[in-house]
Amino acid sequence: MPQGKATYVASESDLAWLLSKQRALHARSAENPGYTYRKIWGLVTDPANLRAAFQRVARNRGSRTGGVDRMTVRQVMAKGVDTFLSGLRSELRAGTYGPSPVRRVLIPKAGQPRAFRPLGIPTVKDRVVQAAIKNILEPIFEADFYPISHGFRPGRSVHGAMAHLRRWLEPWRAKKGGVSDIPYQWVIEGDIKGCFDNISHHGLMRRIRVRIGDIKLTRLILAFLKSGVLSKEQFFRTESGTPQGGILSPLLANIALSVLDERYSKYLRPKGNETAEIIRFRMKRRGEIVKVPIRYADDFLILVGAKAGPDLTARVQQAAIEEKAAIANLLREEMGLELAEMKTLISQPTSAIRFLGHSVRTRYVKELGATTCVLSIPKQKSQELRRTIKKIFRRAAVRDTLASRLELLNPILRGWGYFYRHTWMARRVFDKLDYYVWWTILRWLRKKHPSLGSKDLFNRYCWRKPGGRAFYFRDGGTIPFELKRIQQRSYRMGWMKPPAYVSMSMESPVHNERCTPGSEGGGRRRVSES
Repeated sequence: MPQGKATYVASESDLAWLLSKQRALHARSAENPGYTYRKIWGLVTDPANLRAAFQRVARNRGSRTGGVDRMTVRQVMAKGVDTFLSGLRSELRAGTYGPSPVRRVLIPKAGQPRAFRPLGIPTVKDRVVQAAIKNILEPIFEADFYPISHGFRPGRSVHGAMAHLRRWLEPWRAKKGGVSDIPYQWVIEGDIKGCFDNISHHGLMRRIRVRIGDIKLTRLILAFLKSGVLSKEQFFRTESGTPQGGILSPLLANIALSVLDERYSKYLRPKGNETAEIIRFRMKRRGEIVKVPIRYADDFLILVGAKAGPDLTARVQQAAIEEKAAIANLLREEMGLELAEMKTLISQPTSAIRFLGHSVRTRYVKELGATTCVLSIPKQKSQELRRTIKKIFRRAAVRDTLASRLELLNPILRGWGYFYRHTWMARRVFDKLDYYVWWTILRWLRKKHPSLGSKDLFNRYCWRKPGGRAFYFRDGGTIPFELKRIQQRSYRMGWMKPPAYVSMSMESPVHNERCTPGSEGGGRRRVSES
């Protein structure tokens, strides 16, 4: 088997048992928002849960990487998974298990030279325990999370967050499209300093204990938070933060940052037969200023808007300034976090806003003959991709084959294209990048074969469709991935699918916001909040 190839598969009975328990946990949490679970240690340490957790760890891309003990998943499987899990369960049940420090490595930040992000790598044993804990905690807290939170949650993605944002910023009177017709006139662009490294353990555990009253489980979670970091043979204590890289860390970060979502519960929570959208509409009609967040992990926007009237822009801007100060105080007092003052901006949606790698702007679109909210590809992202392409086909790589270079390039192009395929005018950007790739390859081949003329070079590396005029490069069976092959279309919020443990009869838990029919692409208009 290839190095790191997952060969362990939990039985269907184990996965069915886990799914049934997760459904029961989620249903009880949704029906009883104040319920506290006091006896779930048996679920965490159940052999079926541990086997399902090991399968999750084995399938993870990081399975070939070891922690401080340098033990990999492949080595564990060679010694016997059943023996490993039996010993681990005995340690957990006897209370002798203790997390090991995480091994810290530095990962370069994309587009930021000489900037690194610390990544913690737990041992395989710790990863399995974290996965087992997450299997039980996730359905409990998923019932509490708000629909405006999209980061590190099953069935949600960056595209869902951007579609949610676009829907809220869409003007009601599209043909007119003035600032007063945009439901939210100002946007707070939130930026938290070192969020994952500075979350208060006390504040986080206080929020966890609202739902989890099992002392054994809460002590183990706190032990993971306090396990420390081993970097270059030096041990560092962790008095705050959730180490990036752990399976449990994203869930813990969402639990901590949901304090921000809860601040806006009166704008997001349905009441009786009224949707949250109607509630916000009526609040605006009464002259109130409405504030709603969109959050993806530690990246968030707060939309601030009011009903059209005199001094609308100035009045809402002042409310946004006050709200920014209130958010800073909330995060500092509850979670020990600080807003980056210089990066936390207050902008109008008619100017370009950067969020989750996209550029967001409400503007008049000539092709549509109307004002709309446009999600586009930032020019900086296209330039970064061009630099990556140029680096792959640098002069020093002329000794390599074209096929080997394309094997490096194609996954990058494919991932980049599918990430941005839901943006406005993506086809135009894709065509330009395909053109750039073609000429970059041609220039590289000329450096590789300086003695060959253009005709010989084309005969060796190019092919043409029957009756076609365009030349395509190839080396053996390897050809460049063309971005123009990707179908471009707007992302619909209805494409977000809930996890398997959410009952289909529970369309919206307590905090979910229902959309009016046809609000996304065709059909009836949504309720206007302007």
